[in-house]
Amino acid sequence: MKITTSQLKKIIAEEVKKAIIGEAIEAGPVGSAELQTMLDVVCDGFKAQFDPKDPSMDASGGKAVWDQQCETACEVLGEKIQELIMQVEEDLHLGQFYKG
Repeated sequence: MKITTSQLKKIIAEEVKKAIIGEAIEAGPVGSAELQTMLDVVCDGFKAQFDPKDPSMDASGGKAVWDQQCETACEVLGEKIQELIMQVEEDLHLGQFYKG
């Protein structure tokens, strides 16, 4: 079976992509301690938005429920940021940002 240069480049790029993603998963997210610190600040900010004078917030379960919603929102935010970091890092290694 013969393959073209273009097909070979695509195969190589796909294998490099797989290897990079595998390494990133093994090593953990880039700057995970910094990311967690940032998420803690964001989550604290979300929690501070609770207003006990707002009847809708109190009727929705109060401060404990609000805090749990904030924790869940921050977990989702962290997952999305990690996905984005991995994608940008992968693009970086594949030369997607080269302008020369």
